[in-house]
Amino acid sequence: MKITPEKMQEIYEKIKTPYKYGAVVKDKDFLTDSPTVFKYNGKWYMYFIKIHKNITDSGYETHFASSDNLIDWNYEGKLFERLDDDSWDSKQIAGYAAFVDINFGGSNEIKLVNEKYYMAYLGGNLNGYETDPLSIGLSFSNNPTSKFTRFEKPILSPKDSDAREFETLTLYKSDMFIDEDMVLGYKYVNAYNAKPSDNKERIYLAVSDDGEHWKRFLDEPIIDETKTIENLRISGDPQIVKIDDVYVMFFFRCINNVGAYNTFACSKNLVDWTVWNGEPLIKSEFEWENRYAHKSYVVKENNVVYHFYCAVNNQGERFIALATSEEV
Repeated sequence: MKITPEKMQEIYEKIKTPYKYGAVVKDKDFLTDSPTVFKYNGKWYMYFIKIHKNITDSGYETHFASSDNLIDWNYEGKLFERLDDDSWDSKQIAGYAAFVDINFGGSNEIKLVNEKYYMAYLGGNLNGYETDPLSIGLSFSNNPTSKFTRFEKPILSPKDSDAREFETLTLYKSDMFIDEDMVLGYKYVNAYNAKPSDNKERIYLAVSDDGEHWKRFLDEPIIDETKTIENLRISGDPQIVKIDDVYVMFFFRCINNVGAYNTFACSKNLVDWTVWNGEPLIKSEFEWENRYAHKSYVVKENNVVYHFYCAVNNQGERFIALATSEEV
């Protein structure tokens, strides 16, 4: 079920964001990463993760910011912090908003499921930058801007007996969404990237009937470019939206000796994906992003596309930047 080149070009024209604005969330002492953006009670919020630049004795924590216009962001505080215990997620807890409206140009609201708001997260109990192994956890709250309660155990782990061939070391970012069309036979879907001991990341699916109890879907990854792109290290950090009857997955590639950039793929059924191999949606262009320009989160509001991403430069900075489809 391939998407035609003409349709891929049409989608590209709808989602491209050529106007860059630089940093929108940045901290001089911390590396700032992995935005997820949603609307709640008429206001915009961004979950993002931070790790101290001295990463040896640090780890991911989850913070949030608010905005009235998607451009100017105000820091609000910390939602998840590291713990001084031996729990499985005591040293790494990187959160991502779950169940945001996936209709491109729709409400962009975070949705109640089971009368709760959810945040998925990657967790681990070792210090450092994404130190293996990492698993996927889930948490819930009655208010997405206040305290979350974590589930006691991971919902998906590389140690699970049904872990697939290429997800046996670490599981990364979750993109949990509601699929009203239930094309997989399930209402709740999770797309995430994972890796085995070869450190090459691929994108997988999991599904749920209730949003809390998850199981793996398919035996193989839905995005695996390791055999087709030389020196590819990562296809990762998926975000899936829907444009008419087409599912569009934003994700990034990291290629050794090339860098990291954002691209996309399209599908009618969430299983068979046609990958765009034209101009990247986001790539390194300026000095302030001269190492990586990657990790998408994309929303459309009032006919403008806002593409948030992680910019990394050779001066040791990592922060959240913004590009748009037209000047704002």
